[in-house]
Amino acid sequence: YFLEFNFGYNGSERFSDTHRFGFFPTVGASWVLSSEKFWDGGLSNVFNRMKLRASYGLVGNDAISNRRFFYLSDVNLNGGNSAVFGTNNGYQRNGVSIRNYQNDDVTWEKSRQTNLGLEFTLLKDFNFIVDFYNNDKYDVLQNRSSVPTTMGLEAGITANIGKVRSRGIDFSIDGKKNVGMNGWVSARGNLTYSVNEYVQYEEPDYNEAYRKITGQPLNRNYGYIAERLFVDDNEALNSPTQIFSTNGFAPMGGDIKYRDLNNDGRIDGADQTFLGNPNIPQIVYGFGLSSGYKGFDLSAFFQGQAMVSFFIDPARTSPFIKSPDTQFTGNTQLLMDYANDHWSEENQNMYALYPRLGANGAQIENNRQQSTWWMRDGSFLRLKSLEIGYTLPKPLLQNLKLRNARLYFNGLNLITWSPFKMWDPELGGRGFNYPIQKVFNVGLNVNL
Repeated sequence: YFLEFNFGYNGSERFSDTHRFGFFPTVGASWVLSSEKFWDGGLSNVFNRMKLRASYGLVGNDAISNRRFFYLSDVNLNGGNSAVFGTNNGYQRNGVSIRNYQNDDVTWEKSRQTNLGLEFTLLKDFNFIVDFYNNDKYDVLQNRSSVPTTMGLEAGITANIGKVRSRGIDFSIDGKKNVGMNGWVSARGNLTYSVNEYVQYEEPDYNEAYRKITGQPLNRNYGYIAERLFVDDNEALNSPTQIFSTNGFAPMGGDIKYRDLNNDGRIDGADQTFLGNPNIPQIVYGFGLSSGYKGFDLSAFFQGQAMVSFFIDPARTSPFIKSPDTQFTGNTQLLMDYANDHWSEENQNMYALYPRLGANGAQIENNRQQSTWWMRDGSFLRLKSLEIGYTLPKPLLQNLKLRNARLYFNGLNLITWSPFKMWDPELGGRGFNYPIQKVFNVGLNVNL
């Protein structure tokens, strides 16, 4: 039996004297069941080792800002609107701006963390670890959204008002077993499943439930629901208005048609909602297998992720328009996938991969909105590494006067399986970053 208790009494200069210090205790306990008498016999032959453990603790976080004295006001004496006066307006003085108001009530963000774990060894060769965790975070620092403009405040107001819950499971396995006189096999793997949600989030009192952040996961994608492409100009003219900038063009045939969620006859920010899975994977996993027989050995490792979504970036992948990235000059080029499947007068496919082409960004502003049209499944499984080797037998080594010699071939990032085919899903929504390379090596290790 094991029992451990720790505590910290910590102070931070980011908070006022009233809330500067926090008391954060933790307690943990474990029980090795396999050491008990009742474990002897049949159980011990299968589960050679079994351990239960649990922990609970209160954790504080003061990393809420880069400012050392966050609770104090932050005034820029030379950053406000200037005033011009004097003869011929020849005298000018810069004004004062406020970046943060003093708030003595700001305090530690806190989280109650609970962990339940199980460790066991199966058939003397394979070790398993399973952890279940729950993290209830409260006093999360957030901006107040209900401050009336009549107060005349120049900067926002923050307070410890948010609550976030995270929970999940971690699983890992590793082991090795001899097979016959000259063979062996080993396996290893891990999996993490994690979900979270805003339990309490200060936001406007939306009439539409689909806009509320409370109850939604962190890192959730947000945008419009795209139904299809407009059949022709006449359908676009008789559909809810959707113009997204003062210089924007009215939609035409081949443009994306968005769903009017609140049925007010106008597509705007009130029609955006939460889409797909979060942009950070909720499942991350990896597993590997290795084996050997006499002098030969083989090993492979796979990695993957699931329950994750991302948006193709239409502003940077749309062809023939100026890129918003200043390091690039000229217009963007036409991707082969878009060239092969886009809406045109000759191909009026309402579900084409790319909508109507345009000569500049203003003409296709409608189609560059974040929506389900550009959302993709970011799940993948990758053969991360593969290695095949052969160790020369001892008689041959003795003749060559070598202690050891091994020939090998290995490769990295060899195969990727994913529902997304345009580029590597790990590159996200652009595909213009430096790609993940396939690497091949052939070598010889020699010990003299």
